[in-house]
Amino acid sequence: MGKKKAAKKAGGMNPDRVPRKEPYSAQRMASILERIRDQAARISALSRALEDAKIDSLVIDGHQMLLRGLNQIDNFIDNASRSVREAKTAKETL
Repeated sequence: MGKKKAAKKAGGMNPDRVPRKEPYSAQRMASILERIRDQAARISALSRALEDAKIDSLVIDGHQMLLRGLNQIDNFIDNASRSVREAKTAKETL
């Protein structure tokens, strides 16, 4: 059985809904990169702590959430790369 599609409501978009597309500047991307670097440093510290304590493995809640998040980051990078290529092409054709 296929996935159900959400029924469209009369009256247009929901005003509480966040837009799908949003402009990003180099500065905004740099702040996101800094956040990802901070998160990578924290994960690295966790890995070192496991090694230092000679802990073989842990069972951590949220494993699937992490994998979905990594997939979303990959998708964001792919979409941003495509947008950069399109913006460059549009700028060159002017």
